This record gives sequence, structure tokens and C-alpha cells, in this order.
Amino acid sequence: MVGFLILGITVAALCGGFSFGFNSIKLSQEEVRADQIMVQKLETLRIYSFSNVVNGYIQPTNFPAYYSTSNAVHGVTYNGTIAVSPYVPSAVGESYSNTLRQVTVSVSWFSEGMNHTRSMRTLVSTNGIATYKP
Repeated sequence: MVGFLILGITVAALCGGFSFGFNSIKLSQEEVRADQIMVQKLETLRIYSFSNVVNGYIQPTNFPAYYSTSNAVHGVTYNGTIAVSPYVPSAVGESYSNTLRQVTVSVSWFSEGMNHTRSMRTLVSTNGIATYKP
């Protein structure tokens, strides 16, 4: 009787451990996909000139992205936003503040009964990589 009790507790703990591990892997995959989406959006800034970034050329500012493992019918839908704002440096009155823009990409998704959100930021300059001439 004691042996069956110990076996039952061990099997229950093993099943709980597997469940926790699989859920952790699923959440990690979703987070990596969110990072990939954000990096992809930020990398497209390399081809834009500064005037395109300032004048609202980046479209759409709200976008969906999808992720599905093993060709599952119901995957995860990511809702993303891109925001361009003037950069406010920590030191007031910096001379370069009007030549910088801060671009923030945010991604949110609903999974496992919870809302998840990630965001990345970068700065874009008038003399950035697009105007570089070797």
C-alpha cells in the first residue's frame, strides 16, 4: 500500500514536470518569435532615409503577425505597433536632438490565458547608415 502511494506521488510529480517543461518551451518559442518580428521591423529602417522616417513613410503602424507550430490550425496572433517620436535626450538642449528620432516596435499576444508584451527601441539619425559613403 505504501509502495503504491509512493509510486502515485512519483508519477504525478513526473507528469507535472513534463507539463511545466512543455509550457516553458511553448512560451520560449512565442517570445523568440516576438523578438524576430520586432527585429525584422527595426531592420527595415536601414533602407529608409531620415525624411521617410520623419514624414510617416513607415506603414502600416499597426500590423498583425502569425505563428503556428507543426502546421497547427490555431496558432498565436501577434499584434504589433510601430511608433516614431522625437528623441528627448537626458541633457536638456542638446544640439542634435532635432536630428534624432526614436522608433519603438511593440508586439503583444495572448497565450495560456495571459497577455504578453515585448518592445524594442532604436534611434534613427539624419546621418545614419543610409547616407554613408565610403
